[in-house]
Amino acid sequence: MRRHNLENKRVSIALSGGMDSIVLLDAVVQLKAALRIDLGAIHVHHGLSPNADTWASFCADVCSVHNVALTTVRVHIDQKSPYGIEGAARAARYAAFAAVGPPYVLLAQHADDQAETVLHQLLRGTGLKGLAGMGEVRAVANNQAVLRPLLRVSRADIEATARARNLRWIEDESNDDTAYTRNFLRHDIAPRLEARFPHYRASLARAARHASDADEMLEALAKLDLAWDGTNAIANSLDTMSLPRQVNALYHWLIWQSVPAPSHAQLPEWATQLFRAPPIGKPQLAGGHDFVIHRTNNRLVLQTK
Repeated sequence: MRRHNLENKRVSIALSGGMDSIVLLDAVVQLKAALRIDLGAIHVHHGLSPNADTWASFCADVCSVHNVALTTVRVHIDQKSPYGIEGAARAARYAAFAAVGPPYVLLAQHADDQAETVLHQLLRGTGLKGLAGMGEVRAVANNQAVLRPLLRVSRADIEATARARNLRWIEDESNDDTAYTRNFLRHDIAPRLEARFPHYRASLARAARHASDADEMLEALAKLDLAWDGTNAIANSLDTMSLPRQVNALYHWLIWQSVPAPSHAQLPEWATQLFRAPPIGKPQLAGGHDFVIHRTNNRLVLQTK
């Protein structure tokens, strides 16, 4: 927390009531005076479980004991979301953090969560940004940052700490439902991996750091190739470059425009349409259902539909 300059800052714990977030709350409460932080907690009430009200009451009781101000935010989860229930719930949590507004939110995700994330992304065939997994710190909406101080701590060590300190926590019954991909990886795959590769968590975390470094370099290359100044992207220098380099530039430019990262299956076609000598009298454009990319006077312009 000192490394990220959180002393004398307003900080909130994302408190689900589960073991991980209870251990994180307990640890930060012990550091509160030394760090001189203004400590609060946020509980997001998803309403997906019949026990959701009980969990909210439990979090309120725990925070009362620790003299920590708790904000409970009720959210609606679209169970037909194209991103799935897990994705919709994650988006709702981040929106709730932004609405409450503390500059720093601490999340209790740990080393096992990171391994599951990297493995899941690998199986989905994601790019380097996905393989980089979860960062220790991430800037989000409204000048807010989320931090994951337990990211290098194993689930086993967290549980040992919880039991040693006689902490109480709640169990989310959905954590045992292997219909959810994360639970399938946790309960069915991780034990078999650990039996054969005892250090698989550290190996996947190392792979994630390599992917993160590579993605950072590819983003820097995209800025050079597009002469990106934060506003304008100049396209003509890419006309004679290789298709992978064109795709890399287009991919990062779309991320800078704050649109959802497109499928890598679409990008080569779009790059081919945009990065070539301008046909006389014909517009150069590409895009999907939600937006169109125009190349005008050798500059890229995004138009939303």
